[in-house]
Amino acid sequence: MRDSVTFPVTIEFDTHERDGYMKHFIVLPETFAAVEGDRLVGELVGRTFSRVVWDHPDGSRRLKFGEGWLAELGLDVGDTIELTLQTDPDPDYVELAPELEEALAADPVAEHAWESLTPGRRRTLAYGVTRAKRPETRRRKARELVAELKVGR
Repeated sequence: MRDSVTFPVTIEFDTHERDGYMKHFIVLPETFAAVEGDRLVGELVGRTFSRVVWDHPDGSRRLKFGEGWLAELGLDVGDTIELTLQTDPDPDYVELAPELEEALAADPVAEHAWESLTPGRRRTLAYGVTRAKRPETRRRKARELVAELKVGR
């Protein structure tokens, strides 16, 4: 990673976070220049990621991670690991599953609706397709998303 910073972090768990939200997090060092809303790209145990910085009421700046994502990397609460970060050079980029790309390209109305969404909203919707393990499930979810976009949901 170009212009990146590497430092040790410990995976923590927020018991006060509401259900349905990512409760696993790492605290950014005070010396790291990112502020709330900045999108960072990084590498954690050989896997790249992109996350938004969150300011916590206790004054810390955090990156949140889902429990399943961390489990795939063999990580758990209390583990201390090396984290490499940099400010995202393309914060509006949204990675799409090939099935979603195809579905959007096949429907100009849905594609136009997609492009009118904010990058954050597109990222959230794309994740719903990308997280499916089987290609046929990703295709089905992509078709459902395209249908929702066409009717303005």
